[in-house]
Amino acid sequence: MAESSLQGMSQSQKTLGESLSILIPAYNEALSIAGVLRGLLEQPELQGAEIIVINDGSTDETSQMVRQFPTVRLIEHLANRGYGTAIRSGARAAQRPFIVWYDADGQHRPQDLIALAQKLISEGLDYCIGVRMGDSYQDPERVVGKWLLRLAVNFAVGKPVPDFNSGLRGFKREVLLRYLPLLPKRFGASTLTTLLMIENEHFGGTIPIVTQPRIGKSTVRQFRDGLRTLQIILHIVILFKPLQFFGWMGSLLILAGLIYGFYKAFTVHLGFPVFGTLVILLGIQSFFFGLLCDQISALRRERWG
Repeated sequence: MAESSLQGMSQSQKTLGESLSILIPAYNEALSIAGVLRGLLEQPELQGAEIIVINDGSTDETSQMVRQFPTVRLIEHLANRGYGTAIRSGARAAQRPFIVWYDADGQHRPQDLIALAQKLISEGLDYCIGVRMGDSYQDPERVVGKWLLRLAVNFAVGKPVPDFNSGLRGFKREVLLRYLPLLPKRFGASTLTTLLMIENEHFGGTIPIVTQPRIGKSTVRQFRDGLRTLQIILHIVILFKPLQFFGWMGSLLILAGLIYGFYKAFTVHLGFPVFGTLVILLGIQSFFFGLLCDQISALRRERWG
């Protein structure tokens, strides 16, 4: 009986590993990457898993560290092309039916990856996202940016989304490949895939995880990535809710133009002012621009969805 149980567990572990590709984008992670890979390779449940490190133009010894592990596949970008591009390269190279994203900076725990992969595979999910719990480490310098991004995400989806940009997430390979052309090259790939999965009603789930302080210096730059946060917010809104966004903008402009125009007309007594008319016309243009964007967005998402 005990022998049968052990054989069953062994088969389950083998199935998990052989069904899984683990993508690890890395940029200047020489201090952490060896420990990250060692932690994954030591897990019995992950024996046979395809581990792919995408070295995204690192200028340190990241590649040399990865080459110490002969069973790990290494993809080299000659220049830094961004997180989203690294994910694209890894996903296209992956050969297993399920893909998990995993950070190279030591923040993720192997046991969380295993739990996520087991849920993803055993339940036949299209996607599964690791939701960071309250005791997880969070970079205090990124709180404001994430708060703004959360507002945009909730607006785009129409409901609260738990941990939309968690770096630990898994997909069916065939599902992820469908959306690769939509991923931004650099910032926002995690957020956008969350929205794509929800918007297109894929069968998914979440699992609680705990993150740890990263090893080494973060490559995040507050001003640069703050601008990128604004860019991805605009990208999200235009892709998912263009009519609501431009419709509200147009309505506010029309209302402002009417208020200004009638105020000037009744106080100065020189008729309806030209500036008020221009603001109203701008509002009308904004509304119809939203209609156009909505049609383009629907066609684009239908093509890839």
